[in-house]
Amino acid sequence: MSEQTEQSVKTIAVFVREYYETSIVREPIELNIGDYPELDGMTQDEAINYVESNAWEMKATTDDYESLADQLNDMGIRRDKITNETQEINAVKEMF
Repeated sequence: MSEQTEQSVKTIAVFVREYYETSIVREPIELNIGDYPELDGMTQDEAINYVESNAWEMKATTDDYESLADQLNDMGIRRDKITNETQEINAVKEMF
């Protein structure tokens, strides 16, 4: 028979932890390529890649913002979505 050094467990705390991944899509801005000399001579795919990598350094379409990225972040929400919802049951020795 093994020796028991701790008292028998009388209670444990049980709780649920939930995880979510949230994405928000903001209203788009139409860029006139002619207003952006840095895009001159690029294919459409090259221009898309450039804008995705450099929006913080590009001028906004209006003077109200410091950069194109600032303007994009201020656009209204078009759609939001919660994905990758997961849930787990946890138990611990005592309430926290």
